[in-house]
Amino acid sequence: MKTNRILFILAAMMLLMTSCINRDERMLTIINEDGSCSREISFHPHKEQVQASIKKPIEINGMYYNTDWERTWSVMGDSIQHACPMTEQQWDSLQNVFADQNVPDKILMHFKRNYQNVSEMSDSLTQAVRHLFKATASLDKHFKWFYTDYTYKETLASMELNQIFPVPLDRFVSADSASYWFTGEPNLAAGLTGAEQKEMLDEIETRISQWFCACTMSNIYAHVWKNYDEVKNPPVSEEQFWVLKDSVIMSPAVRNINLFGNINQVSNIFKDFYQSDAYTPLFSDSTRWERLLEIKYKDYERLVTMKPTLEYMMPGKVIDAGNGVAEGNVVRYRFSGERLIPHPFEVAITSRVTNVWAFVVTALVILLAIGCLFYRRIRIRIS
Repeated sequence: MKTNRILFILAAMMLLMTSCINRDERMLTIINEDGSCSREISFHPHKEQVQASIKKPIEINGMYYNTDWERTWSVMGDSIQHACPMTEQQWDSLQNVFADQNVPDKILMHFKRNYQNVSEMSDSLTQAVRHLFKATASLDKHFKWFYTDYTYKETLASMELNQIFPVPLDRFVSADSASYWFTGEPNLAAGLTGAEQKEMLDEIETRISQWFCACTMSNIYAHVWKNYDEVKNPPVSEEQFWVLKDSVIMSPAVRNINLFGNINQVSNIFKDFYQSDAYTPLFSDSTRWERLLEIKYKDYERLVTMKPTLEYMMPGKVIDAGNGVAEGNVVRYRFSGERLIPHPFEVAITSRVTNVWAFVVTALVILLAIGCLFYRRIRIRIS
């Protein structure tokens, strides 16, 4: 390998895990009383994205939108939405208005669709993120005479991350530690001092990094095995090479690999473990390994760059926001793609609609009953 590009790819993937969520990017879901719903996704677009033809599908931040989505754009702080695509004249005008500023930071692009039911909506979201993502939603309606309760549930899950991360995460960290690192739950820091929290997080971070290195080496190892006919005078047979895979990827050398370090360390791991230079020539072509890692981690990059705040508007008044935060009639869930790594992401919200007509009918029935009672008493007195 002659360049640092491979290690740059790996380092970039690690940094994606810790990048911040942009609160301007959101996915607003509106649930109506009749079961129909809508979903609007907003984000800061690049010039090419906001000017793209609405007759062609578009991929943005890991999500893929076909022509069924309505596209508009707006200026930050302005409720007026304009039809896409944005013209060159409109872009130039914005550059004049926001002189010495980054125009994409000052505008939002919106994708919106209306649906007959939540099942149709979740299927659409799954298609938007292709095969890496599965959304499953349900809406239960419970009539209680004076009230009607609506319970909306949605499960967001990753589908093929095991193709990218072939080494099970639980070989390095416990389920609770992995969940805490990627989602913040359960709260393992409760009752710990600042120093104790730092010690715990440093330990988890080290193990997550080791897991990532093991997954990367596993992908590289599998590629060498598939191209074993290129190895001249191999020290072991192809079958034995595959049997020893786990010993290599779980070795201290792999666990302690420095993603920002010398790129020759990968080939050196093979050399040191097998006490042979037979595998070294395979690593002489850096572009080969760049392509491999780019292909392996492209889908992962698409997934973790999704960082919209999930917002839900339910009919009536929210009485249970689940793990979200209710602000007025909006429930917000903090979401990012890496939260899907340890387990599916769960949304559960219950709202209550007051059936005014039920109170009216009940009042009329009570009044009618009282009236009948008085009427009977009057008739009895007369008779």
